[in-house]
Amino acid sequence: MSLTARELIHKLAEDTGLTYPTVAKRVNRMMKKGSGLIESVQEIAVEYKLRPDYYKINPVKIVAETEKILREDYTQTLMISAVLGQMVEARGKERFPSPAFFAFTEMLSRISDAPRDVKSETSIEIEEHTTRIIELMTTLVSVLCEWSEQGVIGVADDCPDTLRDIARAIFRKTKLLQGGLWTCISCGNIIEARDTRALMCYECDVKLSGSRSIEDRYESLGGSDRKGYGRSTE
Repeated sequence: MSLTARELIHKLAEDTGLTYPTVAKRVNRMMKKGSGLIESVQEIAVEYKLRPDYYKINPVKIVAETEKILREDYTQTLMISAVLGQMVEARGKERFPSPAFFAFTEMLSRISDAPRDVKSETSIEIEEHTTRIIELMTTLVSVLCEWSEQGVIGVADDCPDTLRDIARAIFRKTKLLQGGLWTCISCGNIIEARDTRALMCYECDVKLSGSRSIEDRYESLGGSDRKGYGRSTE
């Protein structure tokens, strides 16, 4: 079973005999009109006399793979967080969608202690893992949440019960952002989006502004009650 939208669309393209760009463009058009990812893919499959139930994505497995990557190495997780934090503030094609970023922060809050520098991944390995996380998170929000032309509008009917908390958090934070509000990635307070500094509230940014350490700036990402990835203050 496919785990990402890219893998699923590749499978559909191979089975229909169409090119990947052709299928991807059509799926994107359908999703912009409010259709879900799986719904769009399955509709195309039916048109080509294919079994729609062959084209599914298991969000539970997406979460499992994401947790595995994030638990592998503490520093790697910090680096991935830094990259995604920069991308969510970027503009144009380089921008990481906010709902996917919210999914990522929810994933961070789920992981247990991530070991420090156990594997010493190379920059290439970290880049590969970052790319994989981006694909997994953009796919996860596509299947956990209900979408319309306006974006996320709720929790998908077929969202697994075990992941509904994640879907609700994504929806809540997305609605806040649509209303001009942002949840500080450090303390968790809700602030005006226009007042954020590096995704943080003014107070947290000032507290960390003198530090060049990537660990200091990103280790609290994922929950206001956490000192680091998976390490509760309790």
